[in-house]
Amino acid sequence: MSAEQSQPPSLLPRLTANLLATADDLPGRLAETIRRRVPSYRQPSLVSDQELDDSCAAHVGFISSLGQPDPERDKTIRMIGASRARTNFPLPDVLDAIRVGSEFIWGEIVDHARSSGTASDAELVTVAGQVWSMSDEFVGLMSAGYREEQDFRLINGERLRYALCDTVLSGHDQPTATLWQAVDRLGLPRDRPFVVVAVEAQGDGEVPTPRVDKRLREDKMESAWLLRSDVELGIVSCFHDQIRVVRKALQGYEVRAGISPVTDDFGHTPQAVRLARTALAASDAGQVTFFSDSAINTMAAGAPDVASELAGIVLYRILELPDLERETILDTVRTWFSTGGSVAESARQLFLHPNTVRNRLRRLETLTNRSLSDPRQAAEVYLAVVSLPRRPVG
Repeated sequence: MSAEQSQPPSLLPRLTANLLATADDLPGRLAETIRRRVPSYRQPSLVSDQELDDSCAAHVGFISSLGQPDPERDKTIRMIGASRARTNFPLPDVLDAIRVGSEFIWGEIVDHARSSGTASDAELVTVAGQVWSMSDEFVGLMSAGYREEQDFRLINGERLRYALCDTVLSGHDQPTATLWQAVDRLGLPRDRPFVVVAVEAQGDGEVPTPRVDKRLREDKMESAWLLRSDVELGIVSCFHDQIRVVRKALQGYEVRAGISPVTDDFGHTPQAVRLARTALAASDAGQVTFFSDSAINTMAAGAPDVASELAGIVLYRILELPDLERETILDTVRTWFSTGGSVAESARQLFLHPNTVRNRLRRLETLTNRSLSDPRQAAEVYLAVVSLPRRPVG
């Protein structure tokens, strides 16, 4: 059996009780030691003298209790930790003060035991382990209270920010805040134009563009973001020539996203939201689309029912083909449009002979009864193709 196991557990409470009986100013001297050795506790400080005195008394009392169950005592210590978090007092400084306090208490116990003959050095060696064990438990309670308060404030802060962002996106006053109050509290400049960004979300609660606000702030653009079940919406303060920067920031996340036209009227934010969503609908996977990038694509996305009807009218004979033949023709014409009508470039991208590309395009012209050399008829084919959802082969 070790010396520590054979040591009566009452020794530490007895030593601290004797010490407090002869040195009732111990918590006060502990507070002074902390102020001297931990600069952030010196006045003016976020922690008042009374608050520090109370925490020192709690520290001494906790160590002397030798871990006896006391829910009210533990609750008090967690509340002290929470109060530090509420004033944004740094947690490392809180832990530093506890370390200084434990060293001070242990030094006082040793001095008192030796001067009074209350305990031998061998007994003090055993008590030392108990003191530091209790100190660790005290750190755990203070840290738990601190982090619980931090989590609470973070959640409440996020809820408030989401509510403010929702107010701005609605374009009018809400019971929680007026439109202009929300704009100001989100840090969005009133005198700068902005865009609305719509980013596809997976519905799993994960933010598709984490820390994008910090990236944009590095380029002098303030923003506010709101995650919904199917989309993440952002209001980004920017000028026309900064759109490329916004697009580049979003492309870094490899997301599918749409950006509204630039506007300077917060009252028209709902319209900007609709246009951003339309641009998102016109985007391919991993693509960031500005609303004005392609008028035809965004028009198709903005009126999907009409566009779908047009696709059925223009392409109905192609849609009746076997899967492989249908997708072969559609992939060829999509590539042809994306290359600006270049047969040579289409052939290179598709690994085909140029004549094969020409034959497939002629086949499409025959089946649709429309000529790709006629601008109006080519536009009809293009709108029909971009409106058509891609279907799997087989």
